Amino acid sequence: MELDFRNLREDSATALNTLLGQITAHASRADLVRDVKAVCQHLHTLGVASLLVDGYPKDFFLNLGRAGESWRRLLAHLRARGEAPPPVTHLEPLLGAVAAGHWDMARRIVQDSATQRQVEADEYEDDVDWAILLQQLIAPREDAPGRTNELLVRLARSGANTYAERLEVAQALLQRDARAFFDAFEATRLAHEGQTEKLANSFTTPVDRFAPYRYVWFEGLALLRLGERVGLSSGDRFLYCPPLARVRMHVLVDEDWLIPLPT
Repeated sequence: MELDFRNLREDSATALNTLLGQITAHASRADLVRDVKAVCQHLHTLGVASLLVDGYPKDFFLNLGRAGESWRRLLAHLRARGEAPPPVTHLEPLLGAVAAGHWDMARRIVQDSATQRQVEADEYEDDVDWAILLQQLIAPREDAPGRTNELLVRLARSGANTYAERLEVAQALLQRDARAFFDAFEATRLAHEGQTEKLANSFTTPVDRFAPYRYVWFEGLALLRLGERVGLSSGDRFLYCPPLARVRMHVLVDEDWLIPLPT
């Protein structure tokens, strides 16, 4: 799969202008989730293009923040209307917010996110269990002691094969064991590489939705940030986690390119 990020960036900017003009507060839940998810994907494309084409980490972090804030506004709006949030496995906006170091934004996203499987969304149990554990690692619920261990046990049951490496990452993170953390992280990265290359070589993979995540691993960057937060750091280079995407740079999110929903 050949990706031209200059053209993809132009296409995403055009698509954003259209999408942002059609999103309204009274739209149906299904339309809002669909359109805001697309907005986040296009913002991620803009950010990744700035990183890979121009070498501008500032614009990368800015657009990850814009996507995270747009997702947060969607979640808050649905909560205010008394409607269910999107499926918990829709993780990219949250992972991008963490990768960009927007911890308060990430906490607020977790606060309004789904906390259980939505059967109508055709989610797999292991995917849901990992997503909920990730939420807990990002923003632990202080009112629920023991919840993290419960979630670890749940994932060990449902994802013993599919999430074995990620489970080890989570356990090492909680134990603040640097060697175990980075060993497990590399094993997880290798699993991600296999899946990513398989998608890249498939004729059925949608280019526009896959492009921002082809060369940049948002989950990996978020896990590295979680490690940094508890003092686990490494100067090693990891494929799909570009060094420029790992610099520490807090970029404030302005009102440009944000969805027109109440804040």
